[in-house]
Amino acid sequence: MNQTCTGLAQLITDLPGNANRVAGPVAIVAAGSEMARSGWLSLLDFAAMVSINLAVVNLLPLPALDGGQLLFLGIEALRGGRPLSPSLQQNVMQGGLVLLLGLGAVTLVRDSWGLLNRTGLF
Repeated sequence: MNQTCTGLAQLITDLPGNANRVAGPVAIVAAGSEMARSGWLSLLDFAAMVSINLAVVNLLPLPALDGGQLLFLGIEALRGGRPLSPSLQQNVMQGGLVLLLGLGAVTLVRDSWGLLNRTGLF
């Protein structure tokens, strides 16, 4: 957990320098297959690390993630129980979803291209 938070802090403080460390689903599956070749204990360690990382990222206060919903609840609590307008919440969540889907598409293409290059297909 400590390594996850430290890595996340490093990523945020130097995003351009650490952007190549962000992996999408293709790179995660490729790394998982390498761990499976090393043995089932390595694969279980890797699966646990991926699960913890996903849990931490999901709690970030970004729209469309659980942390974004928690942020809206916190704002509501600060406003004395008055929620933000549903249309504002919906617009923020939709914008966050578009950004997250875009990031997912970029990492999917980048990881796929890297995997194809490593295997010698391109």
